Amino acid sequence: MAAQYEVTGNISHFVGPSWLAENRADTVVLDARNVEQFRKERIYNARRVPFEAITSRTETDKGLVPDPAAIATAFGSVGVSADDDVLVYGASVGSRVTRTAFALAAVGHSGEIKVLNGGIDGWNGRLGTGSRGDVSTVAYEPDSAPLTWVTRDWLAERVGSFNDGGPGVVDVRVPEAYLAAAGSDVLNDDHERHGHLPGAVDIHWIGNVSGRRMTDAGRLVQLYEGEAGLNRNGTVVVYGDDNVDPTSTWLTLRAVGFDDVRVYDGGFGEWANTADRGRHPVETATNVVVETEGSVGGDDSSGDFSCTG
Repeated sequence: MAAQYEVTGNISHFVGPSWLAENRADTVVLDARNVEQFRKERIYNARRVPFEAITSRTETDKGLVPDPAAIATAFGSVGVSADDDVLVYGASVGSRVTRTAFALAAVGHSGEIKVLNGGIDGWNGRLGTGSRGDVSTVAYEPDSAPLTWVTRDWLAERVGSFNDGGPGVVDVRVPEAYLAAAGSDVLNDDHERHGHLPGAVDIHWIGNVSGRRMTDAGRLVQLYEGEAGLNRNGTVVVYGDDNVDPTSTWLTLRAVGFDDVRVYDGGFGEWANTADRGRHPVETATNVVVETEGSVGGDDSSGDFSCTG
């Protein structure tokens, strides 16, 4: 079973079970699943970082950004040092896993950051169970990496140029949210406005995942570069309703060779609810929806998706 999760070709960040087997002694392994899953069965000696902490944000005069202090403290609490080589796994390669990888990048992690293709299902090595013993904490000194994210203010300065000479902007939500489909139950009741950032293209993040593994790299290049027309040498910004799902697209694009990919950590919720609506317009009239298909396997599964436009 492990063989189907091996990673070949010019792919970064994602690795197969054989890579972990060869590098296990020199790698800190982080489990991105919930507490119950972690206690039931995990890769031996894996550590679980508090997920709520690594999604934390802080308010600045330019908008919400990842909270480097809280994120660094969370990693330090499970003994991760800034120069450790780290591998993250989950039930699949879903967005909890990629958010953990993004959080490391956001605090300027200097060690390698890898994700296990296939998740725990692909691992045929030693497993552990039960509550993990105490892990020595370390002082993790964050070195904020602002080129991994953008702010509401940064985007507002560039409205009108998205995907047209300016940064490529990708909305990772389902098309119904992007299109502000009247009566749809996917519309967030906490948002004062619905729609999307002007000029953004919609590519639902589920297209990055095929069961427990990343989608075939050739298909991903076709999806983002061919069909969406994104420039792999330019800046690409991804956003969603929250700051978890967009990290799947962030890591996927980096894995297939896009040079500069950033997350709008404030998300559509911040943009839609800001008081200065004139500077932060929401669009529904111009729509570009790129068809995606995918599914998230394991206990994180929420079914199969097919998004068409």
